[in-house]
Amino acid sequence: MRRLTVREIALALFTFALGVVTPSVLQAAERNPFQVVDGDGWLTSNADYGTGAWTALNAARPAFGLQLSERNDLPFDRGTAGATFWVHNAGCTPAFESFGNPCGWQLGLAVTQFRSIVVGGNGMEIDGLDAPAPYARVVNASDGGMRVAGLLTNAYVDFSGVDSASAPSWFSGFELDRDAYAVRRAAPGSSSFADLLTLDRDGDAAVSGSFTSARSLQSAPNQWATRAQLLHGSYTFRYAKPFARPPVCIATPEGSARVRVTPSADTCTVTSENPHDATMVDIVVVGNPS
Repeated sequence: MRRLTVREIALALFTFALGVVTPSVLQAAERNPFQVVDGDGWLTSNADYGTGAWTALNAARPAFGLQLSERNDLPFDRGTAGATFWVHNAGCTPAFESFGNPCGWQLGLAVTQFRSIVVGGNGMEIDGLDAPAPYARVVNASDGGMRVAGLLTNAYVDFSGVDSASAPSWFSGFELDRDAYAVRRAAPGSSSFADLLTLDRDGDAAVSGSFTSARSLQSAPNQWATRAQLLHGSYTFRYAKPFARPPVCIATPEGSARVRVTPSADTCTVTSENPHDATMVDIVVVGNPS
């Protein structure tokens, strides 16, 4: 029987003084979660390594491991080292060795030597600090009908449920099986997403609604553009109707001299660098009339 070290005895006495001594606490005091396996540092929970294999201490519970590469590369990416979080599923046989299969170590998250991040699951949830539901997610998963990759809100990464039954769900991203891009929405309380916009591999777009935009019509001559002749190197274009704020004014002279434009809400003055310039100039303004 192994004799307890002074540190372990002190830890046991301290926890007893707090009134929290339990068998699991004593077991934790005897177990060192820091291990060196084949030259790499490991920090584990519910798993120990020995005689060439890992053992789950409680097979009914998942096990977790943080591997810090010192000697070995990532199993799925030779030539790349990293800090890797591994997950071992509950319900498997206690002993396991492999990486990547359902009853071995499965990738949770890796930070590579190149500072890139690899996620082993099908999505990441972003809760937005103290923001209430619904939450946002980045997914690469099946929606039940096809594989999709993109942004998702108010739906779990496996599309099995929602954060809030009173809020709509949205997806924007790539339909990998269909080689298309889509924007979808599901009504509150529904798990059925409907396409609002799709863009296929040929660049053809389809929308479920219609495109609308506010239009500003020319209500008078010389509202948007004019063609005029400079007089002594200058011309002032006075709009038929004032703009809400100074518009963008573009002047294109026929001569070689450069010109400067000075727009206001009522006029656009074009001034040539040549004070004797008398060439023709085209003037176009862009803005919202008042």
